[in-house]
Amino acid sequence: MGLQHLKEKTKTKMKTTTLKAIAAFGLTALLAGSAAAQESKSKPVGYETLTVANGFNYLGLRLHEAPVVSNAAVGVAGAVVTVPDGIADALQAGTSYLFEVVDGDALGAVVVIDSFDAVGDTVTVADAALGNDFAGGDSFTIRPQASLASVFGADNSAGLDAGFAGTGGADQVWVPNGSGGFNKYYFDSFNATTSTATWTDADTLAPVADAAAAYLFYADGLIVVGDGNDGNTFVVSGSVKLTATSYSLANGFNYLSSVSPAGASLGSMFGEANAAGLSAGFAGTGGADQVWIPAGGTFEKYYYDSFNAETSSASWSSADTLAAVDSTTVSLDDASGFIIVNDGAAKMANAAAPSFYSTL
Repeated sequence: MGLQHLKEKTKTKMKTTTLKAIAAFGLTALLAGSAAAQESKSKPVGYETLTVANGFNYLGLRLHEAPVVSNAAVGVAGAVVTVPDGIADALQAGTSYLFEVVDGDALGAVVVIDSFDAVGDTVTVADAALGNDFAGGDSFTIRPQASLASVFGADNSAGLDAGFAGTGGADQVWVPNGSGGFNKYYFDSFNATTSTATWTDADTLAPVADAAAAYLFYADGLIVVGDGNDGNTFVVSGSVKLTATSYSLANGFNYLSSVSPAGASLGSMFGEANAAGLSAGFAGTGGADQVWIPAGGTFEKYYYDSFNAETSSASWSSADTLAAVDSTTVSLDDASGFIIVNDGAAKMANAAAPSFYSTL
C-alpha cells in the first residue's frame, strides 16, 4: 500500500489529546435493557477532544457506546452463546452490537454479534473461534458498535473539513478494512452524484449509502488525513471501558486504538514483563514486534528485548537506541491511536486496562 514509507517520512504534527471530564467518574452512565438483564455496574463517562493536524493523524476511539447488558454465559457452542433470559430481549433489530469478554480464558475478546434470538436466548457472534476459549459461566458485556455517523455525525456535526464535488481540501477518515487496506471516507458538501451534502467514498466519490452502517471497530485505530484547516478538533464522548481488550495482529503494520482514555502506559497495557506475548528480540530488534507511539511528528518506537545488551536482562527497550526503558513511564495518554508492527505470523495480543480502572 506504500503506507510504510509515507508513515516514516511524514513531517506533519501529530494530534494531541485533551481528556475532559474523567472527573465525570462520579456520574453514572445508566445502562439500557430490562431490569432482568441488568447485572452490570454503572460506568464512568467522559469526553475527549482530538486534534486533526494537516497530514496523517493516528487516532482511536477511547470513549465508547454505553453497555446495554452485562452477565455470564449459560453455555457456548462455537459462535452461539446461550445467555440468561432477558439479555437478547434488550437488543434491538437493526443495531450492530459488540460482544466483549470480561473474564475467563477469552478475556479481552471483542467480537461482532451477527444475530440474536430473544425466544431461544442466544446471541451468535461473527467468529466461531470464540467458543474455543469462552465457556459457560464466563462474563460478557454487550454494547452497540460505533459508526461514522455516531462519531462524526450523519451531517458531519464533528466539523471535519469538507470537500466540494471531490476530496480537495477535505479531511479523510481511513478505517482499517480487515484485509490490509482501508475504507476511506470524507464529507462532501456537494456530492456530484446526489447534488447533496453527504458522506462519500474517497476512492470512488460515490455517496455512502448509510453512514450509520459504516462501522468503526474500537480496537482498531483510525487514520485521519487532514487537508483543510490545520488543527481542526472534534469531540468523542461516551463510556469508559474498564476491562482488557485483545488486538488481532496481522503481519506488518496494525493501526490500533489505545482504548483507555487515561492512565495507560506501555507497561500497564502489555505487561512490564511482556505478559501480552509480543514477539521479543534478543540483544536487538531482530524478530521483535514493535510498538510505535505517535509523538511530535514522528514515533517513539519500543520492543521487548529478552536480553537487553545494556542491562543483561529482559527489558522493554527503545527500538531506535536499544536502550532499556521503564515501561511504566511510557504514557499513552496523548496517543489515542498507535501502531504495532508485527514481525511474524498473525496472532492475538491482550492489552490490559490500567489497574485502577477496577475501582471505578
